[in-house]
Amino acid sequence: MFALLVILLPIVLADALNPVLAAAVIFALGTKQPYRGALWILLGWLVVYFFAGIGLALGLEKLTEFLANPRPVDFVIQLPISLLLLWLAYKSIRGSAKPRKGVDRLPEASSTTSHTFGFVAGFLLGATINLVGLPFALPYFAAIDQVLKADLDTAGALAVIALYNLAYVLPFAALAMLRWIYRDQANELFQRINVWMEKASGVLMPLLLILIGAVLLADSLYYFTVGAPLINIG
Repeated sequence: MFALLVILLPIVLADALNPVLAAAVIFALGTKQPYRGALWILLGWLVVYFFAGIGLALGLEKLTEFLANPRPVDFVIQLPISLLLLWLAYKSIRGSAKPRKGVDRLPEASSTTSHTFGFVAGFLLGATINLVGLPFALPYFAAIDQVLKADLDTAGALAVIALYNLAYVLPFAALAMLRWIYRDQANELFQRINVWMEKASGVLMPLLLILIGAVLLADSLYYFTVGAPLINIG
């Protein structure tokens, strides 16, 4: 068990480099109810990731075989998705090009963002962030593979997966701890970060959408032209 945990440590450190989840937590920590909002987001993320880990453990071999042998219908579905992503990128660029009043003015240091995260909104946000990023969570695939190789009993495997997930959220929980320790100073910092993120998202999100959409589009067109996927993990 100890050897397995040593192997999983660098994997979870790489897996925890999640800028989207970090951005959501930081935004929550700049609201009127910072700790509740951050807690609900992390809880939503944690529940989905834990049960996704169980699902991966039960069907990793079948999932790998499916991904390595895609069907034509998969690319029929992928093609409109890629076009939708490119369209969203175009709309995002058009929207960010329009001047918005007040975006350059920082909020007062004594105030917080008016937005709040209740349990449902925060939980769903954390769950959504997880579901969207799950297909790209390659370190988690590697971690589950290591758990399966260790040939643990059911209780042991579940305990390791739970421990992995708890280790994942520790850096994000540390942000809440910093917010609590430094209070007013951290409050102003998180507010400034939120303003910066609002500006940066207008540039980064279209680029990410264009990148993902273009790759999926190229993959689909290549398959329909050549008869083989451009992206092949087999």
